Amino acid sequence: MTNSYALTIYKASAGSGKTFTLSVEYIKLLIKDPQSYRSTLAVTFTNKATEEMKLRILSQLYGIWKLLPDSKSYIDKIKEDLDVTEEYMSERAGIALHNIVHNYSYFRIETIDSFFQSVLRNLARELDLTANLRIELNDYQIERNAVDELINSLDENSELLTWIMEYIRENMDDDKDWNVIGNIKRFGENIFREYYKTNSKKLNERLLEEGFFKQYTSKLRQMRNEAEVEMQNEAAQFFDALNHNGIEIDDLNNGKNGPAGYFIKIKKGIYNNTIVTKRLQKVLDEGSESSWVKQKSSKETQDIVRELANSTLTPLVHHAEDVRQKNWYIYGSAVLTLRHLNQLRLLNSIENKVRMMNVEQNRFLLSDTHTLLHSLIRDTDSPFIFEKIGNYLENIMIDEFQDTSTVQWQNFKVLLEECMSHGEQQGNLIVGDVKQSIYRWRSGDWRMLNNIEREFPYLNSMLNVCSLDTNYRSSRRVITFNNAFFKRASELEYADQKSSTPDTSSPEQLKKAYSDVAQKVPSFRDNHGYVSINLLPNEDYRQQALQKTAEAVSLLLDSGANYSDIAILVRSNDIIQLIAEFFANELPDVKIVSDEAFRLDSSVSVNIIVNAMLWLTHPDNILAKAYIAKAYQTYVLEKSEQETNKLLATAEGIDSALPCALIDKRDDLLTMPIFELAEQIYTLFNIGNIKGEDAYLYAFYDALTDFIAN
Repeated sequence: MTNSYALTIYKASAGSGKTFTLSVEYIKLLIKDPQSYRSTLAVTFTNKATEEMKLRILSQLYGIWKLLPDSKSYIDKIKEDLDVTEEYMSERAGIALHNIVHNYSYFRIETIDSFFQSVLRNLARELDLTANLRIELNDYQIERNAVDELINSLDENSELLTWIMEYIRENMDDDKDWNVIGNIKRFGENIFREYYKTNSKKLNERLLEEGFFKQYTSKLRQMRNEAEVEMQNEAAQFFDALNHNGIEIDDLNNGKNGPAGYFIKIKKGIYNNTIVTKRLQKVLDEGSESSWVKQKSSKETQDIVRELANSTLTPLVHHAEDVRQKNWYIYGSAVLTLRHLNQLRLLNSIENKVRMMNVEQNRFLLSDTHTLLHSLIRDTDSPFIFEKIGNYLENIMIDEFQDTSTVQWQNFKVLLEECMSHGEQQGNLIVGDVKQSIYRWRSGDWRMLNNIEREFPYLNSMLNVCSLDTNYRSSRRVITFNNAFFKRASELEYADQKSSTPDTSSPEQLKKAYSDVAQKVPSFRDNHGYVSINLLPNEDYRQQALQKTAEAVSLLLDSGANYSDIAILVRSNDIIQLIAEFFANELPDVKIVSDEAFRLDSSVSVNIIVNAMLWLTHPDNILAKAYIAKAYQTYVLEKSEQETNKLLATAEGIDSALPCALIDKRDDLLTMPIFELAEQIYTLFNIGNIKGEDAYLYAFYDALTDFIAN
């Protein structure tokens, strides 16, 4: 039997058997009590992860019940942990599986959003929400609509208009674009961030105080200017010293690429750590005059530079670096704050507009769920929350904990502490890996897992922190490469942060997060695997990257890899479309599978419907008319490109290239509801003749239905 702990925390590196561990712990609860699924809640972050975990538990319960060979690893592990016989385990697994199948709604494995949504609906009365509330997922589209409505509602006496005009004038003074609406929309997305929601009340109260904004702006500009003057003075002293002694930059060792480059960049207004080069660092560390003296100069010039280096230049570098380190954080912070300060005043107006639109449409934003629940939960007794949920929870399991936000954790912590207080429990579980914290856009805070022991200072003796450090997923060479690469990378990043970041805790957090970066290789792994790194020049980078990717895929396929064995990871979604188009031309036999690669705007069928609607409402749009005519002739009637181009050479030819009914019934078509109009265009153009477009059309009709509903 294993020791009993109130909470077990698994720090699970990639490929280390996290899903296996979670499933084993859940099934152990069921073996001990086949009814425990009713009082156990397991949450993760994505629907796919939820589906995978449910399927894994149900299939393994069946395998344990029937003692199947595929479930041997689960049987052996559970038998060892619980000290039970296989016959007992089989019987209990069968009972648990029967119970779950016949009471599936109590099988609580769900996403964190789904769980809090159920809590929200059960607390609708306490939170003054209507029972038929509609949850909206697309926060950002609503925010953009709110900004548009705000702009449209402005009048000449509006204070909001005054703020926007100040923002425009400031942009124009800085030689930036006067059209600030796009910037306002992007910055307005901050209303959905947890740090804004947490501090918005105090922030808006302060910003709206009479005279505060002007005083604060003036103070920031003063701080910025004073910091800049101090740093610029150091550069001025350097150039004055050179001029006084008749020395040019080219008379110094390595010219502008040597230590002198430091002062040149300061003079240009560059103050960050990138200006401290290896050559300058050598001056700081050694103070050697050889760093300044150019060997090809005349002896007279060398003597002057040598004397100047010892008396002035080297001491000036040390002093200038001290001044820069003290001032560039102040300067950078002031510049960054001033850049967004005018927009900051607009956030309250945007937030209020979004709230008003949501009330009018009986809509609730998904991003508001956690904050709203937190406002209720933080001051209440946890049994009240359990009562409203409708379940009595004994065990809570949280997957991908490194992606949990602060507010989500504060809400969960109330429930978890209640479960931990029930006595000798072993089912409370947290699984995560700070090195895999990828959902920072959802306000995830990996530091909570990094310092999980601090969350329960009064229960440290009841916490069991474990590390899953063997990688069962990757090949031996990949694991060996990762161990070497990330160990060295984390050391370099730690050293860089320690030397350049005022916050001393940040480097230590990083060091702790990567303390377990090295993974063990299973003994049964052969010496297989392949790693290749290509560093490409900036010139023609994108084309070279696409070409190298295609070559790598071809090499893998020639080596016997299956299509399903290959994944291409990119930094942003817009690159996926480029890769899909490149592969379609260069490797047509290789099909890219990605939601982002096949957007609706790449579908001929969808483009015909949309452009037909555009032409019906804007008959003077010749491009839309020509597009649908050419698409109809080329893709539906399958005419050659030469024949189609000849037909479309005149306005009369374009009319004759379109379906007759489209022109004859134009007035009738304009009176149709939009969904029926889309269907009618589909029929008129015989779009069903275009092969391979069904998936696009289904997605388009779904999007159209959502648009109409909203």
